Amino acid sequence: MALLKEFRTPADFWFGMVEPDFADCEANKADLRAAFHAAISLFHMHDWVWKTHRDAIKAIFTYRGRDRKKHAVHDAGSFANALEQQCPDFGRIRGIANAAKHLELRPADIRPVDNAAHHATDTAVQVPGAGLGGYGYGTPGLSYAGHPRVMLAGPNDMEFFKVAEAVRDMWVALNGKHGWW
Repeated sequence: MALLKEFRTPADFWFGMVEPDFADCEANKADLRAAFHAAISLFHMHDWVWKTHRDAIKAIFTYRGRDRKKHAVHDAGSFANALEQQCPDFGRIRGIANAAKHLELRPADIRPVDNAAHHATDTAVQVPGAGLGGYGYGTPGLSYAGHPRVMLAGPNDMEFFKVAEAVRDMWVALNGKHGWW
């Protein structure tokens, strides 16, 4: 049997999963499935980078533990903690990815960032504003509603795409600095 495609490296995962999932999410900001796929890919990128660059990551990344002390990254989970502490949106994406997978998170797994998901229903399609009226979504001068989009529920509702975009930008910047793929 001839091998046609496989994912072996962070570059394979980035270009074969993360970028297509992100593009799908960007193309339809009201598609909850696309949002969950983007969150899962953006979050699990840390596993691919960790598995292939762990020695370099151990040497340069730290995180603050529950004891508030600085610790060297030592596994994929502590690497994710370090990324979350540098980019709170990564913590939001982490929570969404895990809530989408498990439906509901244990209290210990809820991320320490604003609007952190604890249940899959914390990420949902909403219409900001007044809703759909007789004149459609957000028709200038006729309606106050926006277009449907995936939102993160919480003290300050957040648009999912903006959170995902910030995490994608984080990965692009980290790759530019460290050459991971």
